[in-house]
Amino acid sequence: MKEFFVDSWDGTRLCVYDSGKGDVVGILSNGLGGNIRAWQPLLDHFSKKIRFVSWDYRGLYKSGKSRSKYFYRVQDHARDLEVILDVLKIDKAIFFGWSMGVQLNFEFYRTHPEKFLALIQINGVSGKPFRKAFYGRFSDFFWELFFYFMQDGMRVFFPLVRILAQKSVLLRLASYFGLFTLSKYSHIAKETILSWLELDMKEYVKTFRFLGQHDAEDVLPHIKVPTLIIYGSRDLFTPSKFAIDMALKIRKAEICEIENGSHYTPLEFPAEVNRAIEEFLRKFYLI
Repeated sequence: MKEFFVDSWDGTRLCVYDSGKGDVVGILSNGLGGNIRAWQPLLDHFSKKIRFVSWDYRGLYKSGKSRSKYFYRVQDHARDLEVILDVLKIDKAIFFGWSMGVQLNFEFYRTHPEKFLALIQINGVSGKPFRKAFYGRFSDFFWELFFYFMQDGMRVFFPLVRILAQKSVLLRLASYFGLFTLSKYSHIAKETILSWLELDMKEYVKTFRFLGQHDAEDVLPHIKVPTLIIYGSRDLFTPSKFAIDMALKIRKAEICEIENGSHYTPLEFPAEVNRAIEEFLRKFYLI
C-alpha cells in the first residue's frame, strides 16, 4: 500500500493510501476513528480485483489539522476527497463507506454523482446519527456533555483502557456482552482501539460534533447507481431500522443483513460481508 501526502483545498495536509493495482477503483471512506487497517478483510479479499484508495481524515492519524476549527464538517471532508481524486486523476469509482463514511459518500454524491459506479454502504445512516444511535434514547444535551468529557476528561482513563486493550480484555468483555463477535480479524480491532487511543480527542470531537449535525437524507431519492446497504442485526450505533428505511428511499438499493453483526461487521463477519459485496459487484459486472 503506497502512502503519500496531498495538500487539500484549505492547505490541510492529508495522508493518502493507494494500493495501485486493480481493474476498477474502490474508494474507502472510513468510520470516524478508523483508518486503512480497519478495512483489512476487504483489502485481503479484493486485492487482485480492486485498486483501493483511502485517506486519514483531517486531524486524525497521519493527516494534519485544519487551520480553522470550522473546517471539520462532512462537507469539508467531502472536499478533501474531491482533491484526492483530482490529484490521482480518478474519474469513476466504487465508493465504500463505513459508519461516518456512509454519510460522507452520500454528501460526495450530492456534488459529484458522475464519479460513482456504485455505492456500498456499511453500518451507517444518511444523517443525524445522534438521533438514531441507540434508537434516539439520548438527548442532544447528553451528547454535548459526552463531547466535553471526550475532549477534556476521557484521557484520564486511557492508560487503564490501553492496558485492557493490549491484553484483549476489552474485546473479550465486548464479546461477552454481545457488542462484538470475535473473528480471525480481532487483532485488527485491537490495533484499531490502540491507535484510536493515540488520537487528539479535541480534533476527534470537532468532526464528531459536525457529523451529528449533518444530514444527507435528501440525496437518497436522487441516487441512480447500484447501491448495497449492509447492516448488522445488533448494531446499536446505527440500528437496522434506519438502514432499512434508507434502502427503501434509494431506487436501486439492495440490502444485506449480517446476523449478530454489531457496528463492526467487516471485522466480525469478513466472509459474509465479502461474499455479499462480491455477489453485488459481479451482478453489475463491476469486477
